[in-house]
Amino acid sequence: MDYLLHYLKFDGQGGATRETQLPTVLPESGAHWVHIDCSKGDGRDWLDNIADIPEAVVDALFADETRPRTVKMGQGVLITLRGVNLNPDSDPSDMVSLRLWATPHFIISTRRRRLLSVVEQVNNLEKGEGPENIAELVATLTHTLTARMAGVIDGLEDTLGELEEEMSEQVLPEQRTILVDRRLQTVRLRRFLVPQKEAISRLAVELQSWVTKEQMADIQEAANDITRYVEALESLRERCLLMQEEFANHQAEKMNARMYVLSILSGIFMPLGFLTGLFGINIGGMPGVENGAAFWLFVGVLVFMGIGQYVLMRKSRWF
Repeated sequence: MDYLLHYLKFDGQGGATRETQLPTVLPESGAHWVHIDCSKGDGRDWLDNIADIPEAVVDALFADETRPRTVKMGQGVLITLRGVNLNPDSDPSDMVSLRLWATPHFIISTRRRRLLSVVEQVNNLEKGEGPENIAELVATLTHTLTARMAGVIDGLEDTLGELEEEMSEQVLPEQRTILVDRRLQTVRLRRFLVPQKEAISRLAVELQSWVTKEQMADIQEAANDITRYVEALESLRERCLLMQEEFANHQAEKMNARMYVLSILSGIFMPLGFLTGLFGINIGGMPGVENGAAFWLFVGVLVFMGIGQYVLMRKSRWF
């Protein structure tokens, strides 16, 4: 059973024992947690053979793409959440999905990539310091998933703050790459946190008959934290837009300055070019053709005109 990651049976005191024989019917007592890798097809075959699990639940647990949601299905509640990707060499904004279907005595969770919040709960159960029942496990997972987002969002805020300070002193091309990367991270995080806020709020309603007041407080606190993170991401997105406008304005100013210099040069050389073109025609009657000093006299006139135009533009404050 390479699809089976963990099958833990809670002892009701914060610990759990590992089981190897998967249940064939839904447990009606105790607390059982099955965690499987949904990229392995055999796991779906096992779930399909449990009559009390609706087909819609199996489809949701093994779906390729998921969005955060909470919905009542069959005898349990289907919960789909996302957590930041804190695996080594990974982008935190590439959020990892966690799919749960929970009843008062049984919970099954599926994943495609490792999620550190789940690993932490498994370790706590093995040390005897974990949740005592299914409701507490759901509340703890929700709380830890949310808590791990704080460091990622704080890091985004710090990076953008430093970038704003640098741009206030000097705007550099390499700053644009950093800004685009941070804006994409903000967009990816917000994409899942907005529906996750609704999913956790709905979770508090669906589980109110299972959980204690302390567990309900954890879920509600997670919902409040998610709301705060969504507001922070909205602020970060606005700051990114303002900085992108600053980049655009800076580029426009540089372009305008260059075009202005070219316009000044064109204004100076246009009449000079007209005269050189006029005196460059090769027809009879051109003045000074027989005079050996006519060329240098003409050059002197052009230099005098160029200096005169420069002085006139300078006095008119064209530059």
